Formats: sequence, C-alpha cells, structure tokens
Amino acid sequence: MPRKRKGQSSKSRRVNPLIVVVSICAILLVAMVVGLVMVKSAIEGWLKGDEFRDLLVKKAGVVLKSEIEMADMTWQGSEVYSDKFRAAGYEDAAFSELGLDGVRATFGGIEEQAVMVPTVTVNRMSLLFSDKREKRPAGGGEDEVAVSGPELPSFLQRFVPNRVDLGEISVSSASVLVVDEAQGTKPFELSGVRGKFDPDLDTGMWEIKGQGGKLRLPDQPEIQLKDLAMRWRETELYIDRCALGIYEKGHVDGSGEISFADEGSFDLDLEISAIDIDELLEGEWKDRVNGTIEGPVTITGRPGEFLYEGTLNVVDAVVENIPVLTVIAKYTRNDQFEYLTLSQAKTDFRSDGEIIGLRNLELQADGLMRVEGDIDIKGEQIAGILQVGVTPGTLRWIPGAENLVFVEKRDGFLWAPMTLQGTLSEPQEDLSGRLIAAAGEAILKELPEGLLNEAQKFLDPSGESPDPGSIINQGKDLLDTLSPFLRGF
Repeated sequence: MPRKRKGQSSKSRRVNPLIVVVSICAILLVAMVVGLVMVKSAIEGWLKGDEFRDLLVKKAGVVLKSEIEMADMTWQGSEVYSDKFRAAGYEDAAFSELGLDGVRATFGGIEEQAVMVPTVTVNRMSLLFSDKREKRPAGGGEDEVAVSGPELPSFLQRFVPNRVDLGEISVSSASVLVVDEAQGTKPFELSGVRGKFDPDLDTGMWEIKGQGGKLRLPDQPEIQLKDLAMRWRETELYIDRCALGIYEKGHVDGSGEISFADEGSFDLDLEISAIDIDELLEGEWKDRVNGTIEGPVTITGRPGEFLYEGTLNVVDAVVENIPVLTVIAKYTRNDQFEYLTLSQAKTDFRSDGEIIGLRNLELQADGLMRVEGDIDIKGEQIAGILQVGVTPGTLRWIPGAENLVFVEKRDGFLWAPMTLQGTLSEPQEDLSGRLIAAAGEAILKELPEGLLNEAQKFLDPSGESPDPGSIINQGKDLLDTLSPFLRGF
C-alpha cells in the first residue's frame, strides 16, 4: 500500500467550479460570436445571391399582380444596383406595365425579418394604364411566397428575412400614360417628372410628390407641371395638390381624383388664373376682346366624354370693334363705346366637347352700359339672347332710341333685347337695325307732311328684315338728307 507523499493533500486535486463556469462561458461566447459571424456571412451571401433576387421577383409578382422581369443585381458595399425592372400587369393588376431603369438601393440591415432599404434611386420610371393585360398563368395566383434561405440550423431559420421594407424612392424622370385601346387615343399623358415616392406595401398606398414635366389632355394645350402631391392605390389616383402652368403665363391650381378602372373617370377641381383671353379665342374675336381669365373650373367624366364647367372672370377686360357698339358710338357721339373698358366681365360656362354654353353672362362698363344673357357656341356657329342696358341720356342723340327700343327701366339702366346669331368670325345682331328703324320712325313722326315723300325712298317696303350694315347706311343717308330741314325745328 503506497504511502502519500509528504505535503500532498486531497484538497490540492479539487477543480475550482468558478473556473469551470468561466471557461464554459468563454467557450460558449466564442462559439456564439463565431456562429453569429457565420450566420451574418451566410445571410449576406444569401442576400447577394440568386435566392434573394428570386424572393424579390416572386414577392413583387404577388404584390403587383404582375409578371416580373428583373436584371441581375450588382453589389458595391452596402449598395445594390439593377439595370432594369419590368412588371407586366395581369388582368387583375392596377396597371398594364411598370418599368424602372437604373435602380440603385441602399442596404440598411435586417430588422424583424425585413430587409431594410432606406433609400432607392431610379433613373427612369414609366407607368402605363390600358385595357391590355397579361393573362395570369395557371397556378399563378398564390398570395404567399415560400422563402428559400441559406443553409442554417432550423432554430436560426426564423431570422432569415422574408420581406422588404422600402423607404423613399427618388425618380429622376417619371412618366404616366393612359391609353384607350378601343379609340386609339391617349386621354392622359404625364412625362419628364422629377418625383419622390413613399410606398406603404402593407396597404398598397403610394405617396407621390413631383416637380417639372409636362401634362397632356385631349384637345387641350400642353400643360407644365410645377408642383404635385398625390396618392396612388391600385386603380385610384388621389391628387391632393397640383400647380400647373398653361399657355404663356397662365396658372392652374387643382385637386381631385382620377380612376383608371373600367372605362376610367375624372373628377378634378381647378382654379385658373392669368390666362390671356387671346389664347382662347380665334379669328376676329382675338382683336375684339382683351384681358386675362381667372376662376374655378371642374372637369368630370371619362376619356372622350369630358364635361367642363365653371365660372370665368375676365380681369382688365377691354371690348372693341363690336358692330353694334360702333353704331352706338357713331350716333351718340361718344367714342367710349368703340373701346369699352369693362369693370365687370364674367360668365358661367359648360362645355361637353360639342357645345359651349355661356350662362349668366355679365358685362359692364361703369357709367355707360351693361350686357346680360346667354350664348351658345357650336363649332363656328353662335346664337344668343342678350339684354343690353345703357345709362339714361346716353342715347339722347338717337331719335326714338329711349322711347321705342330701350324701354325697360331696371337697376339704373334702360334695357333692350338683342339677338345674336351667325358665326364667330361674322356675328350678326338685330339691335343696330332696330335702332336705325326707330330713329327713322321718330323722325318721320316729327316731319312736316311735305317731307314724307323724301324720306320714303330710304325705307324698305318689302317688310323683310334688312341686313344690319345696309340699314345702317340707309339710316345715315336718311339723316344726312333730312339734316337741312331738321335745323329749322
């Protein structure tokens, strides 16, 4: 039986439990760090591989209800670049085609199984709405996408991302086009817009802000986009604010809603200002009316069947070279009628593409005259029923005018009806003819019996309505012939 060495005891061979625990913790910590590095490396490898690209394509296909085509992704540090992204909408998609060129995204890490992408920049974006759609392939209606992650233990698979959280998307040049395939027309075209998009993929709502670019609507001048704020979800476009430039100096502020579902519909509220009226008129009217237009306008309906309604005010309005006013100026000896500066010029209007209806037309030159009534314009044809008012005493130089023609007294004016017809380039009215006829009648009533025969040769015995220009000349000749006799009265 061996003997214990001197000084040796059983206590010296005992293992310190604290050292054991610390050693185990250190080993576990090293293993955990190594494991996390391996997990991070594996996940980053997965993100930069075909598996993540396939996940993006499948997810995008489900969310956008489209067939997706996406170029390879190139990673540079925390940024990834793809040259092309295309989405061809299926029959239940919100659009027909979506194209993105030059897409660059920043990788912001992974949170709650979401790949964080705080910023995305796109060189060009194009969005097309039309009746033309791709047919969904058989079995292609799945709402969920299975995630194929990196080779990790099952207890770590739950950390693999299965969705993308997008931040703000900046687009250098965006375009939106609506095509009516049946009619072969483009009822809405927006191009060259610098925009920022803030998508909410959970609700499908996109907030959009844009500046610059051009907007084209059927039968309308090209519109410059100054500022835009709107929201888009599926087939609905909600315009919260837009500022547009039209013609040379015109400005339009607007809001409303555009639907691209079915046949499409528009409901827009606009406020226009500083539009030169010359840019809206054609022919001789460009030389007859001057001023700038402002007022509210609504556009409703569907492409090809738009209805325009509103109230237009003409600021700094001037009216000149109007035949009836030329007659009044000549015989009242008041040149102000030939060049009227209007203190008030406004009308309600309604246009369905065929007829422009002007209602509640009000034109007033303080101290001289006022015009009220309605006018319809169809193509080149014009027809209207108006009331013309003049201040008392204005027509005192025209015999019979205030007794036989302007016989209604209202609102400080003497009123007479006037019918407007003919074409926009050659409008005709019946007031000047009635003024001449009334002048002749009044004069004849005052003439001695011996002068009646002299006056009769200027009268038209046929009883037909004479041409206004002809009867004006007849009346002038009559007054010139009788003037020597009138001096004696």
